[in-house]
Amino acid sequence: MKFISLYRVELRRLLLSRTVLAAAFLSMLSLPLGNFLFVYSNSRAMSDYYILTPVLTGTTVGAIFWAVVMIMEADRLQRSGVHILTDAIAPPVLLSAARTLALLTISMLATVLVALVYLPYTAARMSYLFSAGFYFANFMIFMLPTWWISILFADAFYQITRRIELSVVLYLVLIGISVSGIASADYFMRWINPFVLTYSDGFPSVWPLRIGLYTRTIWLCIALGIWLLSILCVRKYQKGLIFSLFKNAKRISVLISAVLFAATGMILWHCQPFIDHGPDYYVYSDYLLEIDDANRISAIRYNLNLNPALGALSARVEYDIQVPYPGEAVLQLNPGYKITKMTYDGENVPFRTVDDDINGRRSTYFKLPEDLYHKTLVIEYSGFPTQGRYWADSMVQDTIDHDFISLSTTAVVPILDNYYSTRDSAVIDITIPDNLTPFLNYTQMTDCADNGNGTKTWRAACSEFVSDFTAGYYCIDNFSIGELNIDFAYGTAYQEIVEENDIQQTIIEILTYCSEHYGELWAAENNHLLLRQESSMFGGGYALHGVSTWFEMVLAPDTLSDTNKGASATEVFIHEMIHQWWGGLGLDCAQEDLWSSEGLTVYSTYRLVKEKYGALYAQQYYVDAWKSAVDSQNRSFYNRHPEYLELLPELYQTQVNSSNTSINRYQRMPLMILKAEELVGGEEKMDEILRQMYLNQDLFRENGFGYTDFLCYCGLTEEDLYLEQELY
Repeated sequence: MKFISLYRVELRRLLLSRTVLAAAFLSMLSLPLGNFLFVYSNSRAMSDYYILTPVLTGTTVGAIFWAVVMIMEADRLQRSGVHILTDAIAPPVLLSAARTLALLTISMLATVLVALVYLPYTAARMSYLFSAGFYFANFMIFMLPTWWISILFADAFYQITRRIELSVVLYLVLIGISVSGIASADYFMRWINPFVLTYSDGFPSVWPLRIGLYTRTIWLCIALGIWLLSILCVRKYQKGLIFSLFKNAKRISVLISAVLFAATGMILWHCQPFIDHGPDYYVYSDYLLEIDDANRISAIRYNLNLNPALGALSARVEYDIQVPYPGEAVLQLNPGYKITKMTYDGENVPFRTVDDDINGRRSTYFKLPEDLYHKTLVIEYSGFPTQGRYWADSMVQDTIDHDFISLSTTAVVPILDNYYSTRDSAVIDITIPDNLTPFLNYTQMTDCADNGNGTKTWRAACSEFVSDFTAGYYCIDNFSIGELNIDFAYGTAYQEIVEENDIQQTIIEILTYCSEHYGELWAAENNHLLLRQESSMFGGGYALHGVSTWFEMVLAPDTLSDTNKGASATEVFIHEMIHQWWGGLGLDCAQEDLWSSEGLTVYSTYRLVKEKYGALYAQQYYVDAWKSAVDSQNRSFYNRHPEYLELLPELYQTQVNSSNTSINRYQRMPLMILKAEELVGGEEKMDEILRQMYLNQDLFRENGFGYTDFLCYCGLTEEDLYLEQELY
């Protein structure tokens, strides 16, 4: 029989198989399990909760189901004893290949079906943040290839061993490697459980998808190579493994293909461009390089061209050197970039790049002629920005995409040691797609020229040290509060929610209230403040020199509906923005059982809402809600009898403890502050105490502001703030 005919027969048979249908159904049901099995922080993006976690869970669980089906189907003829008859009708090698290809086809159909089934729910939950293209890309890049890899490995193990139990053992060993500590140090080994730390809803980056596709390609090549080799092990003439392999090896094309696919996978693994290939370590040092002021740079000109299609950068840097450094100078650059040319006064400069890769930076050494003064050093470099191996487990990467760009320090421009330059001695030109809004060193770039080809070149004056370059789809609202000018930058994906909830007016109210009660926001500078929404993929907040960034999820639907933080979406936003004063970007609070920045922020939100909507509203939606939650906590059986809690399964203990932590931070602590307010003499006195805390925050930078510190400021003891049972 011809291969196509065998394929059609096997495809029809497997589509009617109850085992295959059961595997598809169970794979579909596994998706929602992820969010029940794994505990994440509250800072997760909605894409994590409704796309990433379900897809990765379905990827791993489904891969196991399909492997079981493959082994059972591969052993079906042997188990029933009819392989003697089928071998006489169709060549065993072709029949085995047709069966595997048919199951691969069905798994692809199952992937599409699973994606379509969960599409309405995901779209409804994510609301204005849902992207169909991004949704389906996750299924096609993570789930489908991993299922194929699992099927190929399972079939290969059976064809080689011809024993179910041995096949299962080999498959379990392969899974064990993927989920072991070995794989956690090298995410390329995670063939069945691909790893992505987080997504961004409003500032999409293809970095996780790009590396996911790359790793799936590697393992597909390896699995296909092993599977093709196993095809040569299909038993022939009722003989054993060695004889059958010897006979089938005459199929030279299959043997060559097996070697080529396996070799391609290993080459791709070895040459991957995402993570630095250097040593796996990070060095912290407060050592300052001694620089002779005589070795001065009078001006620096950076010219960067970013290519989102390739995710690459090409650049040219010019340093006006007044006096060359007498010895060998050092230039530090991202390990993914390669210096292509270095000249001084038009003459080539010899240089050597060493593979030290400390802290995600690679050093290049060069020496300039000491007798040439007031000349220009030109350095050209290009490449794909890579991440230091020390940070590889976080999977947070400098990235250049069509929709979002984020580059830090040496992923933007070099650091030239041994030379001194004055502040603001540099001018930088950056060419990016014309639909992106750029920020350099956290400050918005405003001077640009349209190149007429879909790109713009932005120019800015800056210091020699560039700490951050970000560009994305931003909306920027400009308004003022007295003499303070505000630039409010947020993702275009959140534009509708910003307008619906009148966020601009809310910011005015927050800044006005908190500045009057606690003190001016210390991040403001020269009567200007840039409030910028930050992508959830690339770190947390930053507040300094007139710029304050805040977490992306502040405007997410799940965050705005969190009743722990406020009675409405606007009040939740108030809560999140008051964190500019309490915690994270403001006063650094020590995280204790009954103390955190959340309690201070909830209390401050209550006070602002009380002033805005009245005492009755604040009492009903805040104080009464706090008392109800604390009362439920006090009445909980496991809180009254903790000895029984220890007898419960660990997962349930985690849920109870997590609930207690949430109530302590969002309900119990605000009630304790409210009681402290009564004891110290009222709201004005408490405002004075909080103002002193905020203005003296430098005293608590090392250890954070703790519960004991709060009691000292109030002149109270722990017993004074004990919440008596009769209050409820």
